[in-house]
Amino acid sequence: MAHLAKVLEMAQSGPYLKTVDRALRVLLQFNDAHPEWSTGELAEVLGLHRSIVYRLLATLERRGFLTQADQRGRFRLGLKLVELGNVVLANLDLRQVARPSMARLVRETGESAFLTVVSGDESVCVDKIESSQAIRVTLSIGGRYPLHAGASNKVLLAYLPSETIDELIAKGLEAITPDTITDPLRLKEDLANIRQQGWAYSVGELTPGVAAVAVPLWNSNGSLVAALSIAGLASQFSEDRLPLLISKTRQTAEEISAQLLAWHGTSAAEQPNE
Repeated sequence: MAHLAKVLEMAQSGPYLKTVDRALRVLLQFNDAHPEWSTGELAEVLGLHRSIVYRLLATLERRGFLTQADQRGRFRLGLKLVELGNVVLANLDLRQVARPSMARLVRETGESAFLTVVSGDESVCVDKIESSQAIRVTLSIGGRYPLHAGASNKVLLAYLPSETIDELIAKGLEAITPDTITDPLRLKEDLANIRQQGWAYSVGELTPGVAAVAVPLWNSNGSLVAALSIAGLASQFSEDRLPLLISKTRQTAEEISAQLLAWHGTSAAEQPNE
């Protein structure tokens, strides 16, 4: 029993941030039965001091997670949650459609495959299938990476609006490794080449000794939804083998894009007529 009590104590005081936990508790109070709350009401329900709840509400409102419902200081959920929800739904569809093709790409190339999407001014890895090789490249699902370094990230950056690209470059190009492109003109030339040829290749830009090939994935509206990439040790991406790796990755991307078109077309057809 003493051991069980200790385990429960550790679970309750585990590696989490109290402030973040409180902010999430605030958000979870909003539902169909209680779409609006005042500072005082939330303080009473949560058992927190009014000043703490006020600061939490102000922060969540600033970030778009809450909005003021009226002049009486009542709050309701903001559109930022809708935006995040749409990202989740889109990526669930993407992963479900792409995974079988990604698995075959890994089998045929022997390299790890990844799906990445744009999130703000970074990329996020939303899915991966690792190679069975003893020494292999991997990324963390949910991991965030700079858009100017690495093949998959530069594919995502290349197809953003030119104004957005300029804004991201103006923030500075950090040298992640000695091979990261940090010169704005050189990066823009690289992005133009990616758009022209439809694929990207990098060596050591994000991780020393690692090479990658990446291609864009398109949805039914002709918009970029993700980058599909394979990555492995640079020694595996020889000059003789590179054309085959590019071809396999492009074929897989075309297949996934076609399946996304069919998937969304079927989903739309299943919707009842108004």
